[in-house]
Amino acid sequence: MEEESYRESRLCRLLGNPLAFAVVQLLAESGELTVSEIARALGRSVQRVSTVLGTLRVAEVVRYNTDGRRNRYRLKHPREIKGLITALSRFVKAAAIVRG
Repeated sequence: MEEESYRESRLCRLLGNPLAFAVVQLLAESGELTVSEIARALGRSVQRVSTVLGTLRVAEVVRYNTDGRRNRYRLKHPREIKGLITALSRFVKAAAIVRG
């Protein structure tokens, strides 16, 4: 159980990074994208996006396929990640209602 808790907290910490969360949201909506496509869509540098993708890859959130000289990134578990994004959105909306 400790290992599972650790992995869950690591994922929460990772998705607490606004750029990492934006990358995950974009991949959930778009499917496979190159680093350049992600960087352009998010208005960030290729280097910064590449660093975040490396972290997401280590955490087993994304994986990539090589297409010639470019890597095309996608979510490793798209259904589960989309469910997580939906749950987070519902939580944020519910918390806003309670405060309002």
